[in-house]
Amino acid sequence: MTMKAETPKNLKELKSLLKNIDDNTYFIAGGTDFIIKMREKGLYNINIIDVSGIEELKYIKEEDNFLKIGANTTFLEIEYSPITNKYFKCLKESAEKVGSTQIRNTATIAGNIANASPAADSIPALLSLDAKVKTINKFGQENIRELDDVVIGLEKNNLKLGEIITEILVPLKYKEYKTSFAKIGSRSTVTISKLSISVSLKYEDKIKDVKVSIGSLGPKAFRSKIAEELLEGRAFTNNLLEEFKNVLQKQVDLSIPTRQSRPYKREAIRGLAENVFRNIFE
Repeated sequence: MTMKAETPKNLKELKSLLKNIDDNTYFIAGGTDFIIKMREKGLYNINIIDVSGIEELKYIKEEDNFLKIGANTTFLEIEYSPITNKYFKCLKESAEKVGSTQIRNTATIAGNIANASPAADSIPALLSLDAKVKTINKFGQENIRELDDVVIGLEKNNLKLGEIITEILVPLKYKEYKTSFAKIGSRSTVTISKLSISVSLKYEDKIKDVKVSIGSLGPKAFRSKIAEELLEGRAFTNNLLEEFKNVLQKQVDLSIPTRQSRPYKREAIRGLAENVFRNIFE
């Protein structure tokens, strides 16, 4: 058994390697998820392209009406970014809850998306911010795709052979929104999420353009339409918070009607609902 590894130092070298990849080729950046998968599935006779050395893909910047996050940006960098701390709280809060400090210093946002775990912390936050994903394919063509189109779930993505994520784009309009993310797991932050929720909304006496995303409640994170319809156009009150908790319990019933975890998640989601609402409105 042999393993071949390539370590491109820039996008030019990466594009050259993309032309010749096959089904036995795997991309890694932080590699925190892939190392586990490699051991579990016995993936040793493979080709690896390690993109972690491409500094061109490590940045957080505002440009062309988007917050742009390079694929190699780590969760620790997102956690401490002045931009995310001030304007994109749900993204900052999701980043700070990814594993331990050591993991956050290595794991990248693009890797979290490509790994497509139902429990990925960044995906509900990005969904609530209407994030897009920029990719490049083996022909050197760039494409901007919907996040929900890229993530299939259950550790499967919809990236084509030779297609790799280079950038995540969040519309800058969300600088004017109130946002929050919360999750619950078995052991505080160093855990795989058992349930997570992210909310973004604009508030001017009434809730407008609300997005409610839920993770670990199915094969992939998704937006709860019934929760959004409940909140849209309403003023915040404690009664509305109770209605929000109730509708999220209904979402649990709809999403996992036969799962053994349903009773637990019905109660857990009430606490998460209160956490995000209190963070937004207090």
